[in-house]
Amino acid sequence: MTKKKRLRMDMVTPEKPYLQDREVDFVALPAERGEMGVLPGHAPSAVQLRPGVLRYREGSAEETFAVMGGFAEVYKDKVSVFAEAAELAREVDEERARQEYAGAKAALSARAPDLDMEAAQASLRKAAVRLKVAELRRKCHPGQK
Repeated sequence: MTKKKRLRMDMVTPEKPYLQDREVDFVALPAERGEMGVLPGHAPSAVQLRPGVLRYREGSAEETFAVMGGFAEVYKDKVSVFAEAAELAREVDEERARQEYAGAKAALSARAPDLDMEAAQASLRKAAVRLKVAELRRKCHPGQK
């Protein structure tokens, strides 16, 4: 019987390495032009990541992260992710993310003269990604906080 071909995956942020040489079956990246699925044998590529949901599957288990931009490289069945920031789905504090989202939305609506629009929009995007990851966690793992 032949062994099933798999990907090796690394994911690091400036704060810490999240994954090192992990064997996975599939990776979904939040690429700048939309979600990019990677399977073994994928063509070599480098992509810029937007804030979004990164998923990988290892057998029947799936792990989800909120990533806040960066880039990824696919080369010879290896996926290397260099994220500006990342948070594992089970580590997302949903209530805090909800409060951050509401605060950023209120700041954008108020349009104060000293408001840094770019920073407020970035805060809104970050909170929205964290909320989406928390929602996915609830749907895929009911009963898990």
